[in-house]
Amino acid sequence: MTGRKLATVGVLFLAWMVTFTGVGRAQDPGDVRVGITYTPGYLPGLVMTPVESDGTLADYAVQVDSILRRDLDYADRFEIIPVPEDLSTDGPVNYGLWNQLGAVWLVVSEVTGTAAQPVLRVSLHDVVFSELKEVKAFSLPRPTDSDFRMAVHRVSDEVVTWATGEPGIAASRIVFRRMVTPTASDLFLIDSDGYGLRRLTHEAATNDSAIVMSPELSPNGRFVVYVSYKSGKPVIYEIDLVTGAEAVISDIGRINVTPVYSPDGRRILFGRTEDDHTELFEIQRDPLCCTRRVTYTSTGETLGGSYSPDGRSLAITSTPLGNPQIYVMDLQRGGDPSIVSRYVFGERGYATSPHWSPRGDRIAYHTWVDSWFQIVTVNPDGTDRRVLTSRGSNEDPSWAPDGRHLVFAGTLRGYYALWVLDTVSGRLRSITVNQVDQLPHWSGPVAPGS
Repeated sequence: MTGRKLATVGVLFLAWMVTFTGVGRAQDPGDVRVGITYTPGYLPGLVMTPVESDGTLADYAVQVDSILRRDLDYADRFEIIPVPEDLSTDGPVNYGLWNQLGAVWLVVSEVTGTAAQPVLRVSLHDVVFSELKEVKAFSLPRPTDSDFRMAVHRVSDEVVTWATGEPGIAASRIVFRRMVTPTASDLFLIDSDGYGLRRLTHEAATNDSAIVMSPELSPNGRFVVYVSYKSGKPVIYEIDLVTGAEAVISDIGRINVTPVYSPDGRRILFGRTEDDHTELFEIQRDPLCCTRRVTYTSTGETLGGSYSPDGRSLAITSTPLGNPQIYVMDLQRGGDPSIVSRYVFGERGYATSPHWSPRGDRIAYHTWVDSWFQIVTVNPDGTDRRVLTSRGSNEDPSWAPDGRHLVFAGTLRGYYALWVLDTVSGRLRSITVNQVDQLPHWSGPVAPGS
């Protein structure tokens, strides 16, 4: 993914680590400024009745119920309608009753089987047309299984797809860097709903100035590629989250930075010093071989990139104009990259951290707005620029698998957190609080066993 983890190129390392709070002028006057004010759109009502079970699986059903409800709420696709306490849900579905409550969709679930082999049966009813739309039985792990929550998340995503025809975001994870001391950092992993926090590296335990950067999850969620200074210079490593094995991806030259996976997970794009400046290279990852140079920057540095979903183009961060700006380049045809961030001659523009939406229609990045960093999205041709945040300082956006939600690091409500923003409704939630968490990257759907 991104040119967002720039802070590694010589003196540029310090520049990228600074929070800019008093420099620059407003960089996006005249563009569409959404701010955290969004026009409410129609959300179909959804009712989910309590997950049923017999007595032996009652506690299991309660846990499944809690996860499903939270996931369907966090999908931001529905108006969640509570079930009145005095309303009986026994017997055949009463479509007329649910219609009176304003429901368009009704989710009915039941846990059967045994404690060792539980089965969740989920039905989605179209209340408006008084018909059963989908029904499916899912074999689930036991609650003590490490894959339990993710398995339920996958069920939630199927329900979202049944109702909307689009992917959900529940069965995904976010990797990020946390400053565990004022001077040292490590990598952490968290589920999209804010549960399941997991520490991936422990470099700060032995080095009070440990630096880890540029974490990115592979498309299937099994691997994490990142940069560490533990060898004395920036080197790119990859961790297998299942086996714990770690491999060196690139340690050639003075610096190796900003690794990102191609959409198929077969290649890794990264920055490396070449003739005393930084260019982008691509390497095959399994087996590790066949490095090729991707960019040829005549002036300045090219510091990182993000693939388009089809893998044919890159959104890159480059500095031919002095300060970083976002460009789009065609990997197939070549030619000069086209600038898509806003540049005005004589103004101190600064734009970085591009991430291409999995839908292919938008590129997110952060830039100066009124002397603070804010999150911006733009069409790949540079049109329809939208400033999505307007309070605090907010950086390093990354798209969810649905191409609708963004995670970013910021102080939007006056404290450090990782934030999830629904770019359609403007709904905002934090997944970490009061920690200096930075450089988040959102995975694709996590494959079973990953």
